[in-house]
Amino acid sequence: MTGFTVYPAIDLREGRCVRLKQGDFGRLMEYDANPVGRAREWERRGARAIHVVDLDGAKEGHPVQLDLVREIAGSVGVPLQVGGGVRTLEDLRALREAGAARIVMGTAAVLDRELRLRAVDEAGDALVVAVDARDGVVATHGWQQKSGRGVLDLARELAGEGVGSVLYTDVARDGMDAGAALEGTAAVAQLLPTIASGGVRGARDVAALSNIPGVAGAVVGTALYEGRVTLEELLQAVQS
Repeated sequence: MTGFTVYPAIDLREGRCVRLKQGDFGRLMEYDANPVGRAREWERRGARAIHVVDLDGAKEGHPVQLDLVREIAGSVGVPLQVGGGVRTLEDLRALREAGAARIVMGTAAVLDRELRLRAVDEAGDALVVAVDARDGVVATHGWQQKSGRGVLDLARELAGEGVGSVLYTDVARDGMDAGAALEGTAAVAQLLPTIASGGVRGARDVAALSNIPGVAGAVVGTALYEGRVTLEELLQAVQS
């Protein structure tokens, strides 16, 4: 992807399209029974890419929704950025074979440097490392554990290793309509290209993110699903 990209999110749970608050499976809202139809709708309305999260995979520690990812990828003509439970090179390969253009690796990439380096060698710019922040510390295992690694320390390390981009999420803001984490995102984006996620409320947040050097895109979920903003409005905010 070139330029600033708005990624409408599709979070998969047991074959349905849902949203969580702060990654908490106990605070789940179901929005669509048909993720494939939702993906087609996002494409029809102008999405240049779609962000898909296998929540079952994140919980189980390996991709679970491969068949559904394959079906979504085959139903749209825009690239999918897919994450959730990617802990091995075999998981990464399976998602690429299922049609994902970009793979998001979180916990494993944070905790296992050797794996991370091998993933960079194998996937190149198709690899996105998830940097999930909770109080300035990187969270792992579906945001349920703290790694002990500082966010910026990890970002510097990733930049030095040739990681092409990161997905930065402020966990406290995710699904909470709290506003994008502009300051935290900007700090990470000074070190390497960054896709922002968590708390985006609407066009103003996306416009602000698009003006931060190094920020390559934003993932938007709850604000779209709850009708607080349209995808068309977000795309217009970037163009303006």
